[in-house]
Amino acid sequence: MSLPPVGCMPTSITVNGGKDRSCSIMHNNAAKYFNKKLSAELQSLRSGNPPVNVVLADIYTPLLDIVNNPQSYGFEIVDRGCCGTGKVEVSWMCNTFDDMCSNISNYLFWDSFHPTEKGYRIIVDYLLERYADDVLRL
Repeated sequence: MSLPPVGCMPTSITVNGGKDRSCSIMHNNAAKYFNKKLSAELQSLRSGNPPVNVVLADIYTPLLDIVNNPQSYGFEIVDRGCCGTGKVEVSWMCNTFDDMCSNISNYLFWDSFHPTEKGYRIIVDYLLERYADDVLRL
């Protein structure tokens, strides 16, 4: 699985997104560079002797599309998570002591890094549509 657009995660936006809370181009470029290198390495393994059967699932593209076109997917908020302030809280920091958003379905992210169930469902549907046949051929 590829890296997502890590520069568009709420944590990266909070730390590096500036006043307008935009995606961090530097972090997204690093993710794209990693994904390119990973793809090349997997292609090398596929053409080796013996060949390795592997499929690289791209999660960068669908997640970036959701961030850039949130209304197309039914989201209103993509620059912060539903938990707490939505800017830095992650995982165990989201608990019963934190405030939660009133309508999680409006949010792409649950915390400052992980998508909501709705976000994951959209990404998984994309992956299944795009890669299921490839995986079944392995």
